[in-house]
Amino acid sequence: MIFLEEGDVGLLTREGVTLIDKNDQPIERPVHVSDVSLASLELGPYNHFMQKEIHEQPKALSDTIDAVLEAGFSANLFGPRAAELLPQVEGVKILACGTSYYAALTAKYWIEALAGICCDVEIASEYRYREAYAHPQHLVVTISQSGETLDTMEALKYAKHLGHRSALSICNVRESAIPRASELVFYTRAGAEIGVASTKAFTTQLIALFALAVTLGKVRGRISAEQEAVYLDNFRCLPGSVQHALNLEPQIKAWADKFAAKDNALFLGRGLHYPIAPEGALKLKEISYIHAEAYPAS
Repeated sequence: MIFLEEGDVGLLTREGVTLIDKNDQPIERPVHVSDVSLASLELGPYNHFMQKEIHEQPKALSDTIDAVLEAGFSANLFGPRAAELLPQVEGVKILACGTSYYAALTAKYWIEALAGICCDVEIASEYRYREAYAHPQHLVVTISQSGETLDTMEALKYAKHLGHRSALSICNVRESAIPRASELVFYTRAGAEIGVASTKAFTTQLIALFALAVTLGKVRGRISAEQEAVYLDNFRCLPGSVQHALNLEPQIKAWADKFAAKDNALFLGRGLHYPIAPEGALKLKEISYIHAEAYPAS
């Protein structure tokens, strides 16, 4: 595939592709070869793709965690310029939509507790349409499964226009638009997502965001070597813990039989679990069309 830049026009003929840039000049763009395997696009033994992607979470988490285990909680996780830019960060602004927004709300707890800096989370579609204040030393973090979410892309452009100096993209698709517009990037390794509701994209985004929180904490001298070792051990155990939860599928199906007749559902969570409550309500609404709302448990 060839990724077009803003303003590019491509002419496709039997002989090949001719590209012209926004100044009407012939231009060459690099050709990228996708590493998505055919196996990830096939249903296999599952009843539907959402079930397949739910059960792919342990592997997706393991693949994403491998990058962290290899480098430790290091600035190198986020690209070649991260060692230069992360020490300058005085705060974090996260822009995202939908499920990615709820992952960001979870990360706010981690970043403020572990890094000791303020973290502001906004729905990208709202941020781009209001008069916002930009702190140049605040890192803008955009989260997008596809890397092509229009509202998130436009919010990133707006943030840069306002004066934010550096941006980090957390994304699942290599070389997509949002990472290419960002100085720093962390690629989750969730693989192709076909199901309606985001599953493995959400959980791998949480891995990326926790890694960011710990890395910022290390850069600021708040995370000791002993604490880092504990977090790495927890990461090693996580895919197995998720698999244990997925092994409960027969019991969960039995619960679903009881809940299916209900017309309304309330999801309650406190502290770190509160952002998970609206994510759960969103899933129930998306998939079953049962009315659901989320509240802080207090």
